[in-house]
Amino acid sequence: MTLAPLRWLFFVFYAPDGRVRPAWRALVFVFGYIALVALGFAGIIGVFGDQWLGPYREMALLANGFIGLAAGCLASWIFLRAFDRRSFRTLGLWFYAGWGRELWLGLLAGVGLLTLVVAPFLLAGRLEFTGIKLELPHALRALVWSLLLFVPNAANEEVLFRGYPFQRLVEAWGRIPPVVLLSALFGLAHLTNPAHTWIATANTAIVGVFLALLYLKTRGLWLPIGFHFSWNFAMGFGCSLPVSGLVLNRQPWAVAIGGPVWLTGGNYGPEGSVLTTAVFVVTTVWLAWTSRLKVSPALAKELD
Repeated sequence: MTLAPLRWLFFVFYAPDGRVRPAWRALVFVFGYIALVALGFAGIIGVFGDQWLGPYREMALLANGFIGLAAGCLASWIFLRAFDRRSFRTLGLWFYAGWGRELWLGLLAGVGLLTLVVAPFLLAGRLEFTGIKLELPHALRALVWSLLLFVPNAANEEVLFRGYPFQRLVEAWGRIPPVVLLSALFGLAHLTNPAHTWIATANTAIVGVFLALLYLKTRGLWLPIGFHFSWNFAMGFGCSLPVSGLVLNRQPWAVAIGGPVWLTGGNYGPEGSVLTTAVFVVTTVWLAWTSRLKVSPALAKELD
């Protein structure tokens, strides 16, 4: 019996250094992540039952954020130590010098780009704030609840789509193919959201490219996490608009928006608008060419 087929299989799955090739590591990571999330939900359902999954959508969203983030970080730590022989710090989610600046820059950028999208609607009379829905004490409680919803879910999606799998595919294939693949999957992952349209799906994929570039420019996850959170929070709580088709149960403002769905996004929210397309295409092109964002020296040292 010839050993050639076995050598070929070894070459396909293993690199010359004896480690599993990065692309296979990325694929196996996804299955590990799914298994951990399923285990986490099974534990929660075993304790509290599954009644809250249906009528209390925000409770399910809250659980998904915390369980998904914990699963992503745990799986990343296991894979980095066991398969990559690297520190967890190489994921880009630790308190290196400059992490706070990147986080704040992401927070400001999220609010800034949302303002560029929403302001024209206000000026054109397509969007009106018609009243206050929550008094101050209730608004403060809604604020805290919104933070609990948006922070872990934003971090979870960034760890999954710009974290370990993306980073390994960049290692294996270079930058462009992983950016295209993961951004497309990021868009497709939102297909089950209420009121989605093909414009909304395309916009979500474009935003995925933008977030991937934020990571590639800094090699850290703080900037994309900050942007992802502030964009969602400013839209869902600050402006009381739908976020990817999801509407918060407790919003501070009564809002009226009118116009064609392709322009306003309709019930999906501004992410379904062609104005969002224009803003992110221009911003993504600028981001691809700018040299203003750089890798923190402390993080670069860990990546060497």
